[in-house]
Amino acid sequence: MHALFGFCVTIINTHPSPADLSQHIEAVEQVTLARVESTLVIEDFLDGVRNMFDRLKTAVADAEARQAEQTPTAEDISKESDSEEAATAQAAKERQGYP
Repeated sequence: MHALFGFCVTIINTHPSPADLSQHIEAVEQVTLARVESTLVIEDFLDGVRNMFDRLKTAVADAEARQAEQTPTAEDISKESDSEEAATAQAAKERQGYP
């Protein structure tokens, strides 16, 4: 199970949209738990299934947070655009012979 979980975390971390993945995990969790709870299984098995989904949801939340940190905000994009415009204007002045 540990190897499978590690593989799942790798997939989660490389997924382009962890938020969409989160919705799918929620749906699968509901279906899986309903199916497991409707059969005669030992409580430890059910706890293990719940634990696995909790760990997957935590991994997705971590991936979402990392992606949010890496995604530039509108303010960052605006600052970058302003500095590019200033650099372009400076280069144009230098080509025209103005310091």
